[in-house]
Formats: sequence, C-alpha cells, structure tokens
Amino acid sequence: MKTIPLREFQREGVKALGPGFSAEPLLLTGRNREFVLLQVPPDDRNAVLDLAEGLAAVMALRKDQERAVEAGLDQTSMADVEAEIRAARKSSGQRKRIA
Repeated sequence: MKTIPLREFQREGVKALGPGFSAEPLLLTGRNREFVLLQVPPDDRNAVLDLAEGLAAVMALRKDQERAVEAGLDQTSMADVEAEIRAARKSSGQRKRIA
C-alpha cells in the first residue's frame, strides 16, 4: 500500500496519486489521523460505498464492544439486562401517562 503524506496530497492534488488507474488503496497520513483512499470506477461506486458503510458499522460496533468491556458491562447477566429493560419500559409508560 502506497503512503502519501496528507500535506503532499493537499498541495499536489490528484498528481500525488500517480498516473492512471490503480486498484491499490492509498494511505493518506496526517498528524493525528489517517485515511484510506481507493480509486473507484463509476460502475462500481455504489457497491464500494455499500462496503465502506458496512465496514464503518463494524468498526463502530467493535469500538462499542471495547468500551463495554472496559466498563465491565460484558459481565452483566441476562437477568440484569432484562430487569433494566423492564425498568426503562415502566419509566417510559409512566412518562406517557403524565403527559
């Protein structure tokens, strides 16, 4: 995978990517962030966007799972989960009656 500094990409634009079509992803690197750049033929645009959205969802789920483990929530029993759901539903029902 070719790596391009983000500043070079900002300065050079498409010239920084090199000539012609390449199916190889490019890694744009900045100070605190990195981006993957993938050249996509117009006919494949929707399929690639669907894959990217799916990947973003998986990455978000993994991050949520990591936070749950850090908070110890992965040790919560099903009985506790069900009790919390019942309490939330009961609270929601009471708010509807008040309104």
